[in-house]
Amino acid sequence: YIYMKGASPGMALEVILCFEQRFWDANVHLFGHIATSTASRGELFMFWHLSFTPVLIALLAGDDAVKFESLPDDVIVAKAMAVLRSIFGDQSVPEPKETCVTRWRGDEYARGSYSYVSAGASGNDYDFLAAAVSPTRSGSIIPKPRVFFAGEHTMRNYPATVHGALLSGLREAGKVADLLLGAPYTPRPLSSSAEVVLPAVALAELVQGIQT
Repeated sequence: YIYMKGASPGMALEVILCFEQRFWDANVHLFGHIATSTASRGELFMFWHLSFTPVLIALLAGDDAVKFESLPDDVIVAKAMAVLRSIFGDQSVPEPKETCVTRWRGDEYARGSYSYVSAGASGNDYDFLAAAVSPTRSGSIIPKPRVFFAGEHTMRNYPATVHGALLSGLREAGKVADLLLGAPYTPRPLSSSAEVVLPAVALAELVQGIQT
């Protein structure tokens, strides 16, 4: 992520807890926990489970995520287990068989968990990060783009989401295909017998249609 006036990297830390079996209501997708003070409101405030699996994911955000990131895994897991036992009771919550703690801010290729629009910014900052890079123009020849960017931080309509990241990948793949195959092109009719005249459209435009 690039630190700039507009789209900045947010911080979240996930604690993944794998159990032998569920002890929570399988029909409840997620449940929350209210901290004892506003200073720790981002500490293990939400748990959600993966469908059909005995796995819970606890979330820390903001300053609390930064504070917890420097702690050992066993300390973080113990705090998450203490919260669960305060909700469901000591006897109902077994020890997890496997655990994992994410640390996205410390990842040299991520430097953060998700993007957000800071004060004074707009969706234009996402468009700026999504802009392809072309060689320097020489004379009357307009160079073609060489480097393309995807990721939720380039998606002004769906930032900070998995589907935003997926759609941005489709968008950039469409741009590359248009560049290599030539655009616009005319898609084939749905059936060989259908006498339908379809307008020429670029792959990138098709992906843009999916986004909206």
